[in-house]
Amino acid sequence: MRKIFNYFILLLSNILILSFLSIWNIAYAGNVVVYTASGPEIFEPIAKGFKSNNPGIDLSFIVLDTGEMFQRVKAEAGNPAADITFGGSIASYENYSDLYASYDSPEDANKFSKDPDNKWHGFSIFAQPLMVNTNKVNESDYPTTVNDLLDSKWQELGGIALADPNKSGTGHTIVSGLASGLGWDFTTDLIKVTIVTPGSTPMFEGVRDGEAAIGWVNEDLGAKWEAEGLPVKMIYALDAVTVQIDAYGLVSGGPNPDDAKKFIDYLGSKDGQKVAVDIVKRRSMRKDMEPPSGLPLLGDLPLFPEGEPRSVIKAKFTKIIESK
Repeated sequence: MRKIFNYFILLLSNILILSFLSIWNIAYAGNVVVYTASGPEIFEPIAKGFKSNNPGIDLSFIVLDTGEMFQRVKAEAGNPAADITFGGSIASYENYSDLYASYDSPEDANKFSKDPDNKWHGFSIFAQPLMVNTNKVNESDYPTTVNDLLDSKWQELGGIALADPNKSGTGHTIVSGLASGLGWDFTTDLIKVTIVTPGSTPMFEGVRDGEAAIGWVNEDLGAKWEAEGLPVKMIYALDAVTVQIDAYGLVSGGPNPDDAKKFIDYLGSKDGQKVAVDIVKRRSMRKDMEPPSGLPLLGDLPLFPEGEPRSVIKAKFTKIIESK
């Protein structure tokens, strides 16, 4: 009887071990976990294109604010759950470079800009024009410059939405770029009259939905909404247009680096970048790709990328908001 009992315990233990191993294999083999600061309008068509060429690899996306995404990778260092982060500026990747593995993707040789340490990989270039809600703003009231936003009429029309750079990479790029181009005196006055949103998505959607009269938008999303007939209009200001290079990186020590590298190669490939241009409406980082139709040439715009480090921008922004 005791032998039968011992045999039963041994059998049960083996079953549990095999079950655990099966669950582990399902969770990790052929599955790439991607933390992303981009919305589904960006990552879903990219994932679809990758899946068509790699049917044996699944992609699991977890959407986070830009700052939250990097903080989460930092908190998980030593036992990371993510294989890749997708989205965020190259400056952010450089600030957290110790969290990323060096990977020399062959596709990076075809790009305008390349990280010499191979930690970040450029995905796209996009401008961040102003966007008005056409139900709230008449064409005769459209601004031609960012300076025009200091006119008190914008408070009467519904306000100016601005993403908080403490929580949003887009907000950081906008505030930092405007400060670089127009100076901190002007940028301070502008921040004081804005409606601060807890991320870029609330800023975009707040203008779209009429909760604010005007704000900023990533041009790919603004172009989509215009094409869909939504009540929005993008305006490329004559004095300052902020611009950002969006990137992605291989998390150091991630659970599935081999398949993750395949996704990284796809993101920079001509096939992946064609999806970015044709469907997502992003400007490609590749030298051999034309920009999306309908967008102005970057050379015709007064472009200002982010300047000061994010820690400096966050401290200055917080001080301005607290003094309102």
